[in-house]
Amino acid sequence: MSATSRDVRNVVLVGHTGAGKTTLMQHLLRTADSLDPLPTPEPSPVDHSKGTNHPKGTNHPKGGSGRPHADTSSAGGAWPGVGAAGGGAGSASGGETVERSVSLILASLRHRGVTVNLLDTPGYPDFVGELRAGLRAADAALFVISALEGIDGSTRMLWDECASVGMPRAIAITRLDHPRADFEATVLACQEAFGTGVLPVYLLAAGEAPGAGHRLVGLVTGRLIDYSADGRHEHDRPVELTGPAAAARGALLETVIAESEDEDLLERYVDGAELDPKVLLDDLETAVAGGSFFPVLPLITPPGPERGTRPTAPGLGTAELLDLFVHGFPSPSEHPLPRLTRPDGSPCPPAVGDPSGPLVAEIVRTTTDPYIGRMSLVRVFSGTLRPDAAVHVSGHGRSAAGHPDHDDDERVGALSQAVGISLHSVDECPAGGVCVITRLSTAETGDTLSDPADPRYLPAWTMPEPLLPIAVHTQARSDESKLSAALGRLAAEDPTLTVVQDPDTGQVVLWCMGEAHGDVVLERLRDRFGVTLEKIPLRLPMRETLRGPAEGLGRLVKQSGGHGQYAVCRIVVEPLPAGSGIEFVDEVVGGAVPRAFIPSVEKGVRAQLERGLTAGFPATDLRVRLVDGKSHSVDSSDMAFQTAGGLAVRDAARAAGVVLLEPVLAIDVSVPDEFVGAVMNDISTRRGRVVGMAPAGGEGSDGAGGRTGGTGGAAGEAPPPGSGPGRTAIHAEVPAAEMTRYAVELRSVSRGTGIFTRRHHRYEPLPDHLVARVAEEPV
Repeated sequence: MSATSRDVRNVVLVGHTGAGKTTLMQHLLRTADSLDPLPTPEPSPVDHSKGTNHPKGTNHPKGGSGRPHADTSSAGGAWPGVGAAGGGAGSASGGETVERSVSLILASLRHRGVTVNLLDTPGYPDFVGELRAGLRAADAALFVISALEGIDGSTRMLWDECASVGMPRAIAITRLDHPRADFEATVLACQEAFGTGVLPVYLLAAGEAPGAGHRLVGLVTGRLIDYSADGRHEHDRPVELTGPAAAARGALLETVIAESEDEDLLERYVDGAELDPKVLLDDLETAVAGGSFFPVLPLITPPGPERGTRPTAPGLGTAELLDLFVHGFPSPSEHPLPRLTRPDGSPCPPAVGDPSGPLVAEIVRTTTDPYIGRMSLVRVFSGTLRPDAAVHVSGHGRSAAGHPDHDDDERVGALSQAVGISLHSVDECPAGGVCVITRLSTAETGDTLSDPADPRYLPAWTMPEPLLPIAVHTQARSDESKLSAALGRLAAEDPTLTVVQDPDTGQVVLWCMGEAHGDVVLERLRDRFGVTLEKIPLRLPMRETLRGPAEGLGRLVKQSGGHGQYAVCRIVVEPLPAGSGIEFVDEVVGGAVPRAFIPSVEKGVRAQLERGLTAGFPATDLRVRLVDGKSHSVDSSDMAFQTAGGLAVRDAARAAGVVLLEPVLAIDVSVPDEFVGAVMNDISTRRGRVVGMAPAGGEGSDGAGGRTGGTGGAAGEAPPPGSGPGRTAIHAEVPAAEMTRYAVELRSVSRGTGIFTRRHHRYEPLPDHLVARVAEEPV
């Protein structure tokens, strides 16, 4: 299904969980198939028309809880990234949630000679990595808003992020078949949240209750459209629009004319002349591409009868939405490309969306199939990608998350593109296309593919930092040998997962976006790699120090009839200011401890301090002075003085008493102004201290929701997440013990709008009432 970039539209579906994105995609595929049936090409070895498909990488929720679940690749090579659109994150007309989606899914359709690649993203906030991958691969975004739930905080933040890079957007309002649904009220809510550029291009026919008559009126053409059980029927002649419909049409035409800057059309409109709908559609595309006009469409999409099957009833508004994709959204050739550099960071000429230009492509999602191996979803920005072609794979900037920089030459394997919900082999994927490739052994999500003779690099898109730590261990010893490789593969697939072997506690810690994300990771390990892990309590990397100065005597005297052990050392241990570490000072005079054994004493002292004094945590912020000792000409040895040094430290600890030190984090929380008080109160309940506040910097969207900055396009550079007008940055210091679940709890406090970062700040004494609890924890 290759096509020139002018005949391609890459559209990402975004919205809060349960809004009906996947159900909408089902109806779009069905509507496109009925209007413009696709030919059936020869399937590739990765054909999803056979075997069991797993939409959006999900299983049915256990117990009907609606919790996200991991993908389970089926035999026969089903790829979780391109699955059946039957099911997924949809809602029944009665409002029951069917399931939640956890992965990006690609489906493709053809309408009016244009290939539309739909990238359906999860709405659950734990899987924001999949969402950002979809934004990177797309050229326009469709916001799916439920008429029942309305607009949540995360949707507002995503809108501002798209506005900052000038991404064209439209809005589809779903769930209008519910008795409580109100299309006009939802449009007003969208205008309040997103700006005055939000205007409907279709209305539910006047006098019809939502869902009752299944009739639309087009504000551009003025024609009525009937939806019934036997299909869609558009009236030949325009109807006279009166009242609110006439006012809505006038507002739409004035906005389209103003944004498109079409002076001829403006003159005809002012003169009251009849306007050509074709000219209006051309100007509508110009207005949408400018990033300041956002068309709204009403949709009624009945759910399919069975998961994995297509719905039988036509979806009201789906044909009109397909027309909007074709006539209103820009093609890849009209969309600015991301900034390019060389792999070493040096500048290089900008690329354009030309199939004959230099190859520049990006891996937006990676997964592993047990039969096929590693599979990569790729967006081609420039040039043409072909099977068996040699490519240069560049990955940089993620070393802090455990992904070292790499530059490798590899050879692409098979190349497939989506046809409907299946993958089929193709001979090439030109600029603007989205395809799936195999056999790249080292490529990870976010890597750039380019010509080995002219390597280029796309800076990776911004990913949120995983902030929920989950400590795990294997249930069976046999799983330990497989654990490292399995975690490495999952980390290569998922940029929002960081795997850490904590050097202080020895625990394996999965840093995830939330609890649901962690559950999905554990399910994938079990189902795809046969590794079963269980969660265990997280141990914090605490420290110990002494309450005050003290002397300690270490005495090792052993005689066993042969060569004995003899060493005596006297030390003075003194606390130091926080952050000083460990100091060892030699103050021996008169040769009480021979010069040769002073390093042995220091080694023994440091080893004991590293092992801990009471609770098994390393000691810190201490000065140890060696002041006296004794030796034996025959029985003294290196090991004897090491042991004596350790004994002296323990003796001093008993005399002075030990203080447990807990790690304290410096956090920066960005929330809308209305939640500042609630967040500050929550921080105080966590034994935290607010040390400052300031308006969150950065540019967001203007009042009209239009472009205010960036380089253009979703692939451009957006300001830091959480910045923009109407937000406040709170700077605080909070004990790490109180922050282990903050990634989850901040969402509740801020209704999904809060963002925070954390970094280690210092160690502070643990309150006495918590010391006993720490001492009881297993080591």
